[in-house]
Amino acid sequence: MDKSLAQRRFTEADQALFARLSGDCNPMHMDKVAARRTQAGDTVVHGIHMLLWSLDALAASGALKAPFGGLKVRFDKMVYVGDTVDAVLTALDDGEARLELRVNGTPTSMLVASLGAGRQAPEMPADGSVPLLPPAPLVLTLEDAEGRSGRVGFASSAEEAAARFPAIAAVMGAGWVRAILATTTLVGMVCPGLHSIYGGLTLHAQPAPAGEDALSFRVTKTHPKFRVVRMDVAAPGMAGTIESFVRHPPTEQATMSDLAQLVARDEFAGTTALVIGGSRGLGELTAKLLAAGGAHVIATYAVGSAEAEKVTAEIRGWGGRCDFIPYDVTKPAAAQLNGRTSAPTHLYYFATPGIFRSKAGLYVPERFAEFRTFYVDAFYDLFMTLRPGAGGRLSAFYPSSIAVEDRPADMTEYTMAKAAGEVLCADIQSFLPGSHIVINRLPRLPTDQTATLLPTESADPVAVMLPIIREVQTAGAA
Repeated sequence: MDKSLAQRRFTEADQALFARLSGDCNPMHMDKVAARRTQAGDTVVHGIHMLLWSLDALAASGALKAPFGGLKVRFDKMVYVGDTVDAVLTALDDGEARLELRVNGTPTSMLVASLGAGRQAPEMPADGSVPLLPPAPLVLTLEDAEGRSGRVGFASSAEEAAARFPAIAAVMGAGWVRAILATTTLVGMVCPGLHSIYGGLTLHAQPAPAGEDALSFRVTKTHPKFRVVRMDVAAPGMAGTIESFVRHPPTEQATMSDLAQLVARDEFAGTTALVIGGSRGLGELTAKLLAAGGAHVIATYAVGSAEAEKVTAEIRGWGGRCDFIPYDVTKPAAAQLNGRTSAPTHLYYFATPGIFRSKAGLYVPERFAEFRTFYVDAFYDLFMTLRPGAGGRLSAFYPSSIAVEDRPADMTEYTMAKAAGEVLCADIQSFLPGSHIVINRLPRLPTDQTATLLPTESADPVAVMLPIIREVQTAGAA
């Protein structure tokens, strides 16, 4: 019985308001630069915000009535700020209501709201600790989380919670809303904290203990392989369990000191290399290797000037030559580069949008258009802008992907754009004398976007990139 109850596009203003209401200001939800260093690749809507909004719509429709027995929720896919979420009622009977949250028709979260009496949940031992409400996320490893317990304070009053979600507060009670809000503070700020992902929760109605005004928690299990943290929780009127995950910290590239051991100091001397996207990931690694070999590196960043400044300082501190400039591949190259750089002899192109996003259907033209802009149009514009300054002899690296061969699910537009980029590069070399482009279908490498919770095999980025850099530099000198 699919019935859409409400639709909403979550904005940055929504994020800020919910962070104040809940106390969860994890950078994954609030800071585009910090979120870019996670596998999400961009700011993510709080799962609990979507949960309470959809429950409010369910209650407002008249489908959810007291007495309220409990909730079971699973957050399967990340939802990004700017996405439009559809709350869809999929089943309703006397005992429960089932909802799906969908983005572009793809389910991202599933929840079951139970009606009637609650169930007895595990009792929490008495805890006299001071409730936590930290201003910044705690940084816990999976090992740090094991056996942890404590209490989390409420960031807002019952009146504020009820005013924000009035329909569900009328059914569940404002205390329940406050307790659900506190669960996102627990996961995002306390345990696991900074590197967390909220997986789901199961809550049951319970008698409210007298005088209690906090969410108690106790870690009951951690699972190293899947990086799972399971917790029992209890608050006035409710008790249950939460499942969360500990993400790997952002990928760190090798240091200048380590990389300098791999190349001769003058191996790339006399060249000027423009590295698009040189503030992190493979771009950062390439910039460091080139500088270690004596090249003058001009690297770009789209967002995150602090990251660019950090890389610049490391290269210069070692004794290398490096300049960073802002650059947006979606805008004309000439206007951004005119008078701002020396004439590059070599180009390394690591520009990319977010790769892993929810979509509707096998092929989405708008998604392909975005990838084509980054991987085809912008590369061609930049190459043709730089070519005259290099005397017609410009050498470049175009990173393609083994996805062109493997064709993984949900990546049709990405692989199409990468394949088109390969054709473009081949034709540039065929029809523009003096142009040389190294095209390499890179294997899976450890980067922020490819990070996963499960153990995965990745190639050594230095072992992959150094031979490519030597080929590009040699071709440019020929």
